Amino acid sequence: MPNENLVPVRRRYSKSSAFYISTKKDFFSDNDALLRRALKQNALYASQPTRTHCKICRAQLPGSADFTSHGVGYTFCPDCSHLNGTHQDTGAFVEQLYIADAGKDYSSSYIDQNFAGRTSDIYVPKVDFLVDSLPHGAREILDVGCGSGYFVYAALLRNIAATGIDVGASMVEFGNRQISHLTGQSPLLHVEEDAFFRAVVESKADIISAIGVIEHLREPHEFFDAFARSGARYLYYSVPMFSLSVVLENIFKEVFPRQLSGGHTHLFTEESIRTMNALIGITPIAEWRFGTDLMDLYRGSVTLLQKNKVSAKLTEAFTEGFASSIDDLQSILDRNHFCSEIHCLGTK
Repeated sequence: MPNENLVPVRRRYSKSSAFYISTKKDFFSDNDALLRRALKQNALYASQPTRTHCKICRAQLPGSADFTSHGVGYTFCPDCSHLNGTHQDTGAFVEQLYIADAGKDYSSSYIDQNFAGRTSDIYVPKVDFLVDSLPHGAREILDVGCGSGYFVYAALLRNIAATGIDVGASMVEFGNRQISHLTGQSPLLHVEEDAFFRAVVESKADIISAIGVIEHLREPHEFFDAFARSGARYLYYSVPMFSLSVVLENIFKEVFPRQLSGGHTHLFTEESIRTMNALIGITPIAEWRFGTDLMDLYRGSVTLLQKNKVSAKLTEAFTEGFASSIDDLQSILDRNHFCSEIHCLGTK
């Protein structure tokens, strides 16, 4: 097992929330439609068989939920503290959510006509953090669960050889069209679920990246094993964390739950991150922690104020007094490791 004490972990905290307003405008304008969609996905998930063992450490879960949010129960693992949804993300659930009709329903949340702008705002900083954190630079990346290929395109912009694989045909097709138009390359490959892990094992890349992917895997241990068997030395991943956003979602019942719904059937904690790293066989060498918890508080507040039919003056006064402080307030949560996202670079 890796020993985190052997290598000092380089830590970075926070990022500007300005991108959120421009890239997630629909979170404000389309709350009711997004909420209905999330409730529909949650109802599908809640109809699956009961989960009896932890998604990460596989310990027996208690029979009762710690809380319920938007129609789904959640429980903390008694052994590793991982937050588990109380139902299984079965093959039927995964098929319906990600693969049915070539994944068009799920991909509608991720396909962005401003492909280059989204890449620059969100994904180039992720690549830059990776490059800055690697001891010897990056030679080649295999991005698993690549979606529409934003991270792959960002790597190509930094002159890093990169390819991507995904089970969603619609997103892969869209991404290849965009990247081909911009670079002349089509680096994304659609694979069936049973070939997904085999592609990791057979990859010649020295870095496997999984940006916002592990939480969506029906069998994450197959990915852990595939990475261990691969020739790659580094794993670069991001996962969603249990944080203030989850508490806010439990309070704001009429607001679209960004952190815990749909494909996010479970969330990581500090302890379950350590457990997962040990299971994968990696030692963390760099972490970047940031969140949108305070932005979620702002979004939820504005949404409910609008539902309460307050005047524009009240909303403007709230925005002027609160919105300008979001990054400063969020940085406190980030440094306290109570934020909604972590990026981690680990080495075998």
